[in-house]
Amino acid sequence: MILLVFVHQNALAEVLPEERADIGYHYYDGGGVEVDGATMLVRKNFSGKYSIYGGYHHDSISGASPDVLAGASEYTEERDEYTLGGTYLYDNTLMDLSYTYSDEDDYESNMVSFDVSHEAFGAMTKVNIGASVGSDDVERSDLPSFAEDLDRYSFRAGISQVITKTFVMALDYEATVEEGFLNNPYRFVFVNGVSQGSGSEEYPDTRTGQAYSIKGIKYWQHRASTSLGYRFYRDTWDITSSTVDLNYSQYIGNQWVVDVYGRYYTQDEADFFSDNFSSRLRYMARDKELSSFDSFAIGGRVRYDLFKDYKYFRTVSLNLAVEYLDFDYDDYSGIESVADVGELGSGYTFDATTIQFYLSAWF
Repeated sequence: MILLVFVHQNALAEVLPEERADIGYHYYDGGGVEVDGATMLVRKNFSGKYSIYGGYHHDSISGASPDVLAGASEYTEERDEYTLGGTYLYDNTLMDLSYTYSDEDDYESNMVSFDVSHEAFGAMTKVNIGASVGSDDVERSDLPSFAEDLDRYSFRAGISQVITKTFVMALDYEATVEEGFLNNPYRFVFVNGVSQGSGSEEYPDTRTGQAYSIKGIKYWQHRASTSLGYRFYRDTWDITSSTVDLNYSQYIGNQWVVDVYGRYYTQDEADFFSDNFSSRLRYMARDKELSSFDSFAIGGRVRYDLFKDYKYFRTVSLNLAVEYLDFDYDDYSGIESVADVGELGSGYTFDATTIQFYLSAWF
């Protein structure tokens, strides 16, 4: 569905994003954690040159992943995220400025983003650049005196090119910098099979990463599209990762759109990760997301248009998305109790399911 729209828009001059409203529900279950909540987004255009939008996202989180559960009790918390932004269209150039604020019991995040995209050569080429600056406050719900800061910066650039009437290529680059408190204040480590207590991880206070991606999108005459993408990432913590994703989108009649996709991800571990250290080191991490692991996802999305061109709405649709994920960790054990130290070093696996249901309306 998204790919069909993308191919179509690249054959036209730059325009404002469509006026629309979305309201939905999402659910995630996997790795000892359950998350559910609501999402809302509204966008309105003015004078053909201006657009404003606002969004709200709520998560209710319960449980704990194994690496945290071993050093702390299960938890329940709420997260609220608010986004406000505006877009300005000047000739064939779009400029977008947005602010996002996120708050939960022990974490507060602020992010400002600015993006510019420009179409050239008869709308055959689109160039985009953008930057984001974020400032986070890290706390501990069980230790009121604990307070740390984290600053985040990112720069991105990309280009998409219409190769033929039915084929588009896109290249993207992103650089990220993080400075401050980067580890989880609740997570612990093992040294020679002995727990070092909650919150004993120690990370470097800076992390710089770079990501490169390439994607090809093919539009078929039978109202379908296929995309194939690859992304490579590496950072100063010696983590490298690769992601391959494949998507197929198909219109069925005048009211249905179906997407099916698959994604494979693999990464190497950080140079200061261990499931069980042999001695205390300057930097120590036991976060499973810093270990070496593979994951794959398969999913599908279905859109059904309830009606079109009815009074104030061009289209109103119901959307359902379901995704299954599987994670396989090479050198992380996932033990949940210090009584199980004999299992340190063994592989940990888990699967997860995500469900999204939302209503969309285009004005």
